[in-house]
Amino acid sequence: MGRHAFVQKLVGDLCFLNSSPFAKLLDSCVRSKSGIDARRVHARIIKTQFSSEIFIQNRLVDAYGKCGYFEDARKVFDHMPQRNTFSYNAILSVLTKFGYTQNGENEEAVRLFLLLKRESVWPTHYTFGNLLNACANLADLKLGRQAHTHILKHGFWFQSEEESDIFVGNSLIDMYMKCGLVEEGCLVFEHMVERDIVSWNAMIVGYAQNGNGTNALEIFRKMLVSGEKPDHVTMIGVLSACSHAGLVEEGRRYFQSMWTEHGLAPMKDHFTCMVDLLGRAGCLDEANNLIQTMPMQPDAIVWGSLLAACKVHGNIKLGQYVAEKLMEIDPLNSGPYVLLSNMYAEHGRWKDVMTVRKQMRQRGIIKQPGCSWIEIQSRVHVFMVKDKRHPRRKDIHLVLKILTEQMKRAGYVPEADDDEICEEESDSELILHCEMETEADTAVA
Repeated sequence: MGRHAFVQKLVGDLCFLNSSPFAKLLDSCVRSKSGIDARRVHARIIKTQFSSEIFIQNRLVDAYGKCGYFEDARKVFDHMPQRNTFSYNAILSVLTKFGYTQNGENEEAVRLFLLLKRESVWPTHYTFGNLLNACANLADLKLGRQAHTHILKHGFWFQSEEESDIFVGNSLIDMYMKCGLVEEGCLVFEHMVERDIVSWNAMIVGYAQNGNGTNALEIFRKMLVSGEKPDHVTMIGVLSACSHAGLVEEGRRYFQSMWTEHGLAPMKDHFTCMVDLLGRAGCLDEANNLIQTMPMQPDAIVWGSLLAACKVHGNIKLGQYVAEKLMEIDPLNSGPYVLLSNMYAEHGRWKDVMTVRKQMRQRGIIKQPGCSWIEIQSRVHVFMVKDKRHPRRKDIHLVLKILTEQMKRAGYVPEADDDEICEEESDSELILHCEMETEADTAVA
């Protein structure tokens, strides 16, 4: 009998005297990641007197979330006649860990926390951990600081007692680092009564992400002195720090030490960090050789890092090879086409630019416009490439013009932007370039 049939038989045949067997069945659904079976159990629960029990409703929210059935989890939560701390912890965990974070729905986690406060439900360290994860993903410093205030009021000391709350301190560090407040993150780290490997990793990765490679490596050395052993996440932070700080020799040494000193087999992310490090330093052949010797299949991220380095350092021969690799892996991604086209244009190879454009049109590949946004007084302003919809666009362009003139006087020389070459050059202009290139070739011959 198959697993689904077995669960269905259990649900259909058994007569439950209390809700405990349902909880065990839901645990089984979580272990097998079967949302379909969770729905079958849920359907059976509805037919019993246990459907209104807050205990079983909380387990349903948790089971649906962990099986990836986020809408089902939210429906159960929304229809609960009463909720407690565990209810909110379950749905916040769903929102921030099991999928909604990836879908950009962190705002919903924040709204749920505000609802929790209105319903006078007492938050726990799990509540704050999930809320801070949402704040970090949103880079919402204002709400993150409010959460920090609540944490202090609730008397968390970030130590491993009967119920450890160290992870709340770790979430605080992560939130401050992602919001760019490195010093605030350091203060939290220094005042923690106890630390674990995640605490050290949050500091190392946070420093690296904020461009403080030297400080990240200093924290790593302190971690080793403290007796804490690094893990794979630690080494990603260390290698990223070396990359941002341009410390090539140190990066090579730390990469080798993963296996020789710490017994860690390098994973794909570590190879990607090394390719980025070597590429930034102009060691393109070494980066390419490293990719060729990877024990796993290189993905688009690894090749993309090398292609970007080829453009920066003007290595068009290797760039062509890498772009072809990327087109094989992800033929509908416009990135390698655009970068290769820009490399050709920078070298005056307009015929090749036309060839790449033709390939893009034939394959139906469209370059997605660049996008950025900024929050001012709780309002988010979104800007697209060549966007003329903003109501204060004239003021914005005036300020940009003033800043550009000041930068030029200070010695700044603008480079041709990717979009200028690939998008702003019309086909007629490119044909003109090609004709001039042909005439030049004829004259040389």
